[in-house]
Amino acid sequence: MTLSKTIQVLLSIFMILLQNNLSAAITSISPKSIIGGIGQIVTLTGTGFGNSQGINYVSFIQESGSYLDAAGSKALKYKSWIDSKIEIEMPFAFSGRVKINIGGIDSYSADTLRVNANLGYRAVNPLDYNFLNNTNGKGGYTWYMHRLYWNDPAIKAAIEAVFKEFRCKTGVNYILANTPSDSSLKLNDNINLIAPDSALGAVGYTDMAWSSCILGGTTFYRSSTMDVRMSTKQNWYFGTGATPAGKSKFRYVLMHELGHSLGLGHVNENGQTMYPSVTLLPSDTWNSRDSITKDEKTAISYFVNLSQNFSFRACGITPISPIGDCNDVYGVKMGVDERIDKTNITLYPNPTNGVIYLKTDVENLDIVNSMGKSISFITLEFEHITEINLIGNPPGIYIMMIKKDNKLLFQKIFVN
Repeated sequence: MTLSKTIQVLLSIFMILLQNNLSAAITSISPKSIIGGIGQIVTLTGTGFGNSQGINYVSFIQESGSYLDAAGSKALKYKSWIDSKIEIEMPFAFSGRVKINIGGIDSYSADTLRVNANLGYRAVNPLDYNFLNNTNGKGGYTWYMHRLYWNDPAIKAAIEAVFKEFRCKTGVNYILANTPSDSSLKLNDNINLIAPDSALGAVGYTDMAWSSCILGGTTFYRSSTMDVRMSTKQNWYFGTGATPAGKSKFRYVLMHELGHSLGLGHVNENGQTMYPSVTLLPSDTWNSRDSITKDEKTAISYFVNLSQNFSFRACGITPISPIGDCNDVYGVKMGVDERIDKTNITLYPNPTNGVIYLKTDVENLDIVNSMGKSISFITLEFEHITEINLIGNPPGIYIMMIKKDNKLLFQKIFVN
């Protein structure tokens, strides 16, 4: 082939690529509001994408303000790619226009994709996390208040309220220790601590340590120790609702930091607890709120469910357990993992595909899900076999709560 012919061929290829890129356009995004890092699918429709991904990729804005680079974008999990539609697992990202790169040329969506919550991960394809696990022998994590916080009724009440919020909204097995701690803020002491920090430049900060365990070809990562540091440089307000002028709201900042401990990353969406600013504009226009948002609840609940149901068993690692009374922040009442006499209870099959049979000498029982919400209250016939139908409920661990002789008995039900 002569040089001129080679140039002509290259020019033809270039023109084809150029024409394809000139016609590449994202015309719609579905859904337009999404959560990053939990496996939700975003669908891009348009023209000129090409019939296969090849060297092409989709990119989303990161916390830095820049788009995810080409290597990271190509590593995302693409579920399908045709000339008019791309389906992709939504990664950790910030709200903004979606970028598509076809043959080295960028184009952008006209619409903005709203990312309302982000769950952090170790790997995006496939998604992998630092899981929660049973670190305290009671099914989860025990958090200590520093003595300075413990001895202040207003601060103690604020911490208790925030823990109730997370327990009742997400089912996470976080409890507070019933004694204060004089420990310093260090992760190598295996103490989860909420404490003041005089050297902290930010209003609050969460430190987290993780560990891993290898079994065969599987490496399992888990969150081990966590500390929440709260700045002593703030003029704190410990109450609820709107913050008085010149003060910073302790409960809201703590809610943000505990969100980090549960895997949440920042977002740039106004109104979300995980917006990077927690005391200044624009967040001081919405930090009168004393609860997490529905998107944050969804992301954390997803993470809690994964941490309750992983199958890895080595290095003494076991999943976190569902909670009973979500208001019981000190874990005073009986936990679901405690072994007690079940008297005359026959329950089978367990695990179940949805239908389970029960014979017992009690009159009624309540079945609750991992969030502590009742899904079935059943009146029993004495010493008769009762069919319990849980078909239609999502797979997971459910708790059968039976009251007998002024005692509350618990039995786990595993639904496949």
